[in-house]
Amino acid sequence: MNRPLAILAAAAIAATGSADWVFGSGRYNGMGRAGLALPGDYIYSGRLNPAMYGLAPSSFRFQVPRFSFRLDGVGFNDVQDFFGDVNGGGLDNDKLAEAARRLGDGDFQFGAGTGLGFLFNGFALDFEGDAVVAGLPNAALQTWVGSGAQGNVPLASRLDAYGLGGYQIGVGYGRRLNTPGDMDLSIGARAKFVRSYFTHRFADANSIQNNTAGALSPEMGGKDVLDESGFGLDLGLVASTSKDRGYFAGLTVENLIVPKTTFDALAPNLSTNTVRPYSRTVNTGFGYLAPGKFVFAADFVDVFNGAAQQELRVGSELTLGRFALRGGYESRSGFTAGAGFGGFNIAFGGNSSAALSYALRF
Repeated sequence: MNRPLAILAAAAIAATGSADWVFGSGRYNGMGRAGLALPGDYIYSGRLNPAMYGLAPSSFRFQVPRFSFRLDGVGFNDVQDFFGDVNGGGLDNDKLAEAARRLGDGDFQFGAGTGLGFLFNGFALDFEGDAVVAGLPNAALQTWVGSGAQGNVPLASRLDAYGLGGYQIGVGYGRRLNTPGDMDLSIGARAKFVRSYFTHRFADANSIQNNTAGALSPEMGGKDVLDESGFGLDLGLVASTSKDRGYFAGLTVENLIVPKTTFDALAPNLSTNTVRPYSRTVNTGFGYLAPGKFVFAADFVDVFNGAAQQELRVGSELTLGRFALRGGYESRSGFTAGAGFGGFNIAFGGNSSAALSYALRF
């Protein structure tokens, strides 16, 4: 990315209080996150549907590293002021009371992630790491901050702050099958080792009034961070009228084997909830690649709503030489937009929820 474009992107990020930005690989991010039946960008799309590995050319491929940021109700200055290091779960406990005063008029989130991968002759190796920190002020605190945060803090005021993150290392394989007639069929699987981290702290009225450090929530058992490890397995299938153009249909079972990385968490209302970074979903998709310039995709996520994440995603792409323009819509989150040049992609979603942020909805 040239220097003027980099400066412009950085300025846009800094000025945005509610946005998802993704730099690097993954054109589907700009297309409403639709694309589980859409070939191309094979390493990244293989994470959506491992059958894509079987459609990729046999030559060695390296994914342009992905970097993503999520800002919802916060700006980059707030991130620098209030968010801490990984050892504390991404939360600066000493500044939790100040965060409650400045950001407590509504829910807020900050997230970041990265990813990269390799692909050769149907085999793929990839790495992803993502984290999100969410602040959930209760109604009393929101009202007080919204009215100017003047006078004594109402006794019922409370800010709960949650951190959830982790990484996964995936090994996948896809194979194109010999089929009669014009139909083309590919199947694939992706095994993944995952490690997840969770933390929960809170600032009550006394802490906010006296600007003192927050406290660990009881379910933490005195530990700054809880962690769990597990193994998962994804399966996928793609059927098409040809290998790289025409109509495509896809089916995936994400987390057929669900990684056992769950955490018992106290919600802001003090009820007990289970935080599940990974859930089993059955997903279907449709794609169309016109010769040359136009691409369309539509996915139906969590068909049976077993993970309570049911969603329709649609998106399209128009290619002009080496330049691509993208747009899309997610029924749970809103519109997305993106662009690509020579294999490098950038995507923006005004209120697009990252996968981990779904797990922190109480």
